[in-house]
Amino acid sequence: MKQITIPITRTSSDIPSIPGTLYGTGKSAVIFSNMDTNDQQEWNPVVKALVPGPCMVVTYDYPGFSLDQSEILEEVVSCVAGMGAERIILIGASRGGVASLKVASRRVHDDRIVAVAALSAPIEHEGSVFYTDDELREISVPKLLINSEEDDGAEDNRKMLSLFCEPKKLLFYSGDGHGAEIFDGHEEAVVEALLDFINRSFSRETA
Repeated sequence: MKQITIPITRTSSDIPSIPGTLYGTGKSAVIFSNMDTNDQQEWNPVVKALVPGPCMVVTYDYPGFSLDQSEILEEVVSCVAGMGAERIILIGASRGGVASLKVASRRVHDDRIVAVAALSAPIEHEGSVFYTDDELREISVPKLLINSEEDDGAEDNRKMLSLFCEPKKLLFYSGDGHGAEIFDGHEEAVVEALLDFINRSFSRETA
């Protein structure tokens, strides 16, 4: 594990960099984006399962409060690519899931983005619509949606699934946990689902 500094160069933020944490090395990378608690530690259950392993794992902090953190994630993707990653999987919870899906929709022609997973990522929140139906349809890489059965965004996830092209998967767990809260009470199952998705997505690229 190593603390890293991720430069912020292309957004309107007046903060020049954000803190991140790098685990491992390799040409494959997984980037985890936080929910609104902005706590990298919430990814520990799955990070511990990935490390040590054959891929690079990166977590990071947002520089401030915003419903749309996709421009910050763009900076993280560029930084990770600059560290040698040739294949990148984006995984996020809540607004981190929104950011992951938005970046995947923007980078449909970027061969480095090989899969995207989102925990409790809505289509809209408080009047803000995060992506169009067409943007969701255009994401061609493997997609995994995870949510709780009683989460407010559960119906949004069902709609996403209907819009997504294959390969796609939607998993629901009992309760009303939102984002990384789904690990509480379902840690083993959720970690297993994410590891299977990560392994299958990277294997798909090398097949």
